[in-house]
Amino acid sequence: MRLAIIGAGLAGLMAAYELRNRPDMAVTIYEKSRGLAGRAATRWHDRPAGRVYVDHGAQYLRDEAGVSPSLHKLLEEALPRAELADIGRPVWTFNAANQIIEGDHAQNIAPKWSYTHGLATLGKLIAETGHLTIKTQVHIDHLQALSVHSGGFALIDSDGLIVGEADQVLIAIPSGQAADLLTASSLSTTDESRRDSVAETLRMAVYRRCWSVTLGYEQSAVRERLDNVPYYALINTDRQHDIAWLAFEHNKSGHVSPGQAVIVAQMANGYTVRNWDAVPAPVVEQEAAQVADLLGDDLRLPDWSDTQRWRYSQPDKTLDYSGVNGLLPGIWFAGDYLSGGRMHLAAQSGATVADLIDRGLVV
Repeated sequence: MRLAIIGAGLAGLMAAYELRNRPDMAVTIYEKSRGLAGRAATRWHDRPAGRVYVDHGAQYLRDEAGVSPSLHKLLEEALPRAELADIGRPVWTFNAANQIIEGDHAQNIAPKWSYTHGLATLGKLIAETGHLTIKTQVHIDHLQALSVHSGGFALIDSDGLIVGEADQVLIAIPSGQAADLLTASSLSTTDESRRDSVAETLRMAVYRRCWSVTLGYEQSAVRERLDNVPYYALINTDRQHDIAWLAFEHNKSGHVSPGQAVIVAQMANGYTVRNWDAVPAPVVEQEAAQVADLLGDDLRLPDWSDTQRWRYSQPDKTLDYSGVNGLLPGIWFAGDYLSGGRMHLAAQSGATVADLIDRGLVV
């Protein structure tokens, strides 16, 4: 059987990894970008003091055996751990009045894992360890059902060209994109009404948007002051602040050279929606000022900066697996909108749907 997986985020990668050794199954992943692992994304910047690695999407990896057993097994038994390090500092909280409060001790006990060269390393390791077949920079626009007798689907790219054929397809991209792809697809006559119903269900999942702003400081005095704070990151708890999350990349092993400080500020959905079409410069200026106010430090003039808009940051409203899977013959769905927005939950979503495909069952 030929299985096509659309999307090389953690859900798609994990599904492919779980199915890689299934007898008589050939798995191919199609990814529209150059990178793997979706929001487990890392950029590097060459600065005078040395290369800087910045996780500008997901911030760290949790390894919870009871919640994500498939990823836990993968990390423990298959992937090299040499570059995996615990951040070793807690996450504290803050509110709209910029009051910083110690975080919950119980929630901070679990390690917060990061790779020396960034979280994007996880996707590369899964692909290499599983010997996965991945075609990057291929944007699948829609599916075209093949003949009734042969079954299966042709995968059509954004130029209208057939880039592959598959007996079954796992769509592992954000729910809104999955709905658009499905609506544009030509299926058998009996499946078209169900197609529209599944697409409508997919659109019920709600994502937050996020401006992610990176601020770099190359004065050693700034790094010394920030090294004295007792936390790695701050999270806004009342959802009344423009900043939703603030973290120090220089607390991650190998990310930042001595003497440099790097802050990642991820903006709340409300701020992001209001400023979605803004050019980066004023956003950086506004956020540097807010970071300075929150931390009570002179951080308004970073030496360098970077930004990223995340249209599908984290799901606020999730769906049930059975609401979209098992309804369209040969078409499956996986992603964080079925499990929750954390990296380990997205990975487990892929493993869960891989099991459904393997058993030919639905929950």
